[in-house]
Amino acid sequence: MSVDEFGRDENGDVGQASLEDSNIAGIGSQENRDLRKEAAASDPQLKGAGTKVGLEIWRVENKRTKADTPDFGINRVPKEDYGNFYSGDSYIALNTYRVKDENGKLTDKLAWDVHFWLGNESSQDEIGVAAYKTVEIDDLLDDGPIQHRETQGSESRLFQSYFKEIVYMEGGHASGFRKVKPEEYEPRLMMVRRTKKTTRAFEIPVAASNMNHGDVFVLDAGLKIYLWVGETASAFEKSKGANLQNNVVASRNGKAKKMTVVDDDFWKILGGTVDDVKPDDQPYELSEDVCGKDEALDVDSIQLFRLSDETGSVKMTKEHEGKVKWDMLDPSDVFLLHANVGIWIWVGNGASKSEKSKAMAFADAYIKDNGLNKHIPVTRIMQAKNQDKMDFLFGNMVEY
Repeated sequence: MSVDEFGRDENGDVGQASLEDSNIAGIGSQENRDLRKEAAASDPQLKGAGTKVGLEIWRVENKRTKADTPDFGINRVPKEDYGNFYSGDSYIALNTYRVKDENGKLTDKLAWDVHFWLGNESSQDEIGVAAYKTVEIDDLLDDGPIQHRETQGSESRLFQSYFKEIVYMEGGHASGFRKVKPEEYEPRLMMVRRTKKTTRAFEIPVAASNMNHGDVFVLDAGLKIYLWVGETASAFEKSKGANLQNNVVASRNGKAKKMTVVDDDFWKILGGTVDDVKPDDQPYELSEDVCGKDEALDVDSIQLFRLSDETGSVKMTKEHEGKVKWDMLDPSDVFLLHANVGIWIWVGNGASKSEKSKAMAFADAYIKDNGLNKHIPVTRIMQAKNQDKMDFLFGNMVEY
């Protein structure tokens, strides 16, 4: 039976996948790896990355050349903008922390989580740069980081824990306050809502009729930042809304005023009055693509694949379906576990450099090949270096 480059047979089923004929076939070679590490070390935006405890964030930007051709790269995001994400952009976040010893005491050894975040409207070029730069950072730190693929509305709880609040804004970073004159700034309306056991802010169209009495709203008018609290909004939403207002004001370097009460300008910008605000049982509708989907793990539907280059090129072969046990994971290879709530890539101690480097590329191919939701989270972990987090992530999925 013939199969295509991703292992699909005539029925479209995946049995074995191979990327040797694709444009990423050279990713796992030592030459390619050395080039990536050299590129990361020479990139001024990555200088000092991962050397100090704390969070670092970069945004993928198309800076353009003098000839007006694309010149994609990454730029560090100012700390005051941490937690603000534009749906038209892609980002990389690197969290560096100190490892604890067996007694729970902090050591001087550093460890990392690196996340690449993809906005709903991010271009394929930006997504590709984010993924590639994440691999460069991984090379720079000698395979130390746990890699996470994050998508708008479906971020892992670990990613969410880095921020006081997460704010989704329309467009790209070029539409931000710093890029235009204050008087020309287009107002933004952020709705603060608790979804999937977390509270986040979503930019929605600026209109009083899009508001409701069950949520909290922050109107960013450039020079004035308003907070409006619905009558039945939760304590979580009230707290997050106040934090968001304070953070927006602080990010304006004294140019914006915190408005404690709404005035005529507030309703003029919104094009209505308080009478246009909907009841709490008529909230502004958010799609699953925007706010994510909350579902429980189904251990009986897990699919386990092995990635191995034993034949001379990396191939992915289905090994098992159903509950997974630890002894199914061979330290000499890489394994992809697909559960209904996400995809995990487990890298064995003895896996080859090619298997390690191509794992995330196979995950992307698998997602596209099987028509999975592009928002499905993907996490790559190393067997030895990330043992503690491996147990945490796999606790309910892999049986001893």
